[in-house]
Amino acid sequence: MAKVTPIQTNFTGGEISPRLLGRVDLTKYTSSVQRCENFICFPHGGITKRSGTRFIAEVKDSSKKVRLIPFIFSTVQAYVLEFGHNYVRFYRNEGQIQVPSPGTGAYEIVSPYGEDDLDEIKFTQSADILYLTHPNYQTRKLSRTGHTAFSFSLFDAIDGPWGEINTTSTTLTASATSGSVTITASAVTGINSGQGFISTDVGRGIRILRSGKWGAAYITAVNSTTSVTATTWPDFSFGDTTGTDNWRLGIWSDTTGWPTTATFYQQRLFFANNITTPNTLWASESGNFETFSPTNRDAEVLDDSGLDLTLATDQVNAIRWMYGAKQLLLGTSDGPFVVSSGSDNLALTPNNVTVNRETTDGTANLRPIGASRATIFIDRTRTKIRELAYNLEVDGFSTPDLTLIAEHITTGNAKELAYTRSPDSLIWTLLDTGELRCLTYERAQDVVAWHRHILGATTGGAAKVKSIAAIPSADELEEQLYMIVERTIGGSTKQYVEFLEKAFDQAKGDVPKDAFFVDSGLTYDNPSVSVTSVSGLDHLEGESVRILADGANHPNKTVSGGEVTLERSANTVHVGLSYRALMRTLDPEVQTETGPSQGKTRRIERITARVVDTYTLKIGPSLNNLQEIPFRTPSIPMGSLELFTGDKRLLLAHTPDRQFDLYFVHDDPLPCTVLAIMYALVVSER
Repeated sequence: MAKVTPIQTNFTGGEISPRLLGRVDLTKYTSSVQRCENFICFPHGGITKRSGTRFIAEVKDSSKKVRLIPFIFSTVQAYVLEFGHNYVRFYRNEGQIQVPSPGTGAYEIVSPYGEDDLDEIKFTQSADILYLTHPNYQTRKLSRTGHTAFSFSLFDAIDGPWGEINTTSTTLTASATSGSVTITASAVTGINSGQGFISTDVGRGIRILRSGKWGAAYITAVNSTTSVTATTWPDFSFGDTTGTDNWRLGIWSDTTGWPTTATFYQQRLFFANNITTPNTLWASESGNFETFSPTNRDAEVLDDSGLDLTLATDQVNAIRWMYGAKQLLLGTSDGPFVVSSGSDNLALTPNNVTVNRETTDGTANLRPIGASRATIFIDRTRTKIRELAYNLEVDGFSTPDLTLIAEHITTGNAKELAYTRSPDSLIWTLLDTGELRCLTYERAQDVVAWHRHILGATTGGAAKVKSIAAIPSADELEEQLYMIVERTIGGSTKQYVEFLEKAFDQAKGDVPKDAFFVDSGLTYDNPSVSVTSVSGLDHLEGESVRILADGANHPNKTVSGGEVTLERSANTVHVGLSYRALMRTLDPEVQTETGPSQGKTRRIERITARVVDTYTLKIGPSLNNLQEIPFRTPSIPMGSLELFTGDKRLLLAHTPDRQFDLYFVHDDPLPCTVLAIMYALVVSER
């Protein structure tokens, strides 16, 4: 019989797959756990209970699909946009933007997108303009001129982008050189696969070369299969009115489809992938985001000309997303590509553009995020989260699987990503099932730690997260995760906009009364006026809620008439749904004098937890056999609360032989941070 005292000093491996429970030889094993629920892994080792979610408002129509999209003009002017069925609502500074006085209600604008369109919207942003792409809609610009001054407009590209130059004998003749003109085709050959002009060509461009100069116009009316009315763009008049077979038609239209993804890179606006050319990308002129001219009027290709590029591979690789980093990154159905100038010191031009496929790990048709000098994307199966980053060892880009040792964590298919870079680097992943996963990600320190987050439930059942987005907080100190949360209240399905409250940190001046560890919660806070009831809780009508009053636990209450009555007056009260933080440890390998401890009879005599700013913690071999560590001491007055920092020791009774893993549970509306775990373990040779 041997007594050993193993210690787990960090949790930077996060939750690992059940398939690895026997891999005690892995380095990551010693810093991992079996389950990590509602705990966030610190990049420097410990785990801390996540903050609660704060309720803002119900969406406009809870019966319809809703999606969140970030709009970040600057760190101090950031918004979350609620896209619903033909409308957009706006949130900033942890609240919903209201109609300016003397109006009432939420500020909103009309949107062209119905609820069935929302999943296919992609976006990119430049200053106060958000560009939105969709395969079935002409690209829109959402412009901001004030907190209650947003508007949609069509993105009208000038002089391009263009399809292939005509190779048939069909000629086009313009009735005049500029203004409103009639353009007549000699035949339908070469136009829309021999159909000639059709009604959906309205808005489409036409480029004609005459007298050595290109002119361009856009179609305003279709007169017949061989005749259209068009208006020339300013400074793009036709050289003369003689017929010519040197012409091109615009590649974007209701006929050919609209681009499905966009990004900015090196002062160019890039679009890619429409119905007819899914593997092609187009770039604006340098510094001129609405002009896509591939040459100047004299047919010369200049360095700042627009460009188009079709991926030349053995199959059609649809471009599903683009991301502008040091190079232009393309996510396709058959793997990522990198577009560059061939040199880090050269700007991308039509004359030096190169494209290389980096790996064969196909990507999902879902927007990626940038994090720690890498691009994080969901793979084609939607079951893996991958990192696209330059690898010096292979002198190229690689796509390692960030879910390799936690392959179970994304069961349910990933659908959205959001990144909060401070106070810790966290990648939030939303699954189709409505479950929320999170990855603590510090690439430079090799920290890849997964944890799962389950929001507080109601009597109607578990909460489901439907959409997520991240923006900087109002004080710029951290970034906050906003979410659409579906809850069942009083038998009715509700969708609420909620956000994850700032992390509790006593070192930054937070005190127990500031602790916000309830979900879908609200706060009453007035140091001058104490209250015996809290109202405004209509969104939780009929629910049993957890209460923290002036930093101390308060008995649960049921919301009635939108309020709860307190048993004692308080100045600061947090009210919301209860949730549990849970960690289940692994069975580590402990070396004894006679070899490995695996398979031997073991008994835990004592457990010591090193904690910071913690009050209450339960530990045990099962959820039905938990012992609470006593935190209150005789020196602490009744009715007051002091958070503890240091070591807490617990003698464990009736711990089963051969079981070495333990449950750590925290279910009070208070903070909890665990830095290390120390065991007193007896190992028998039997």
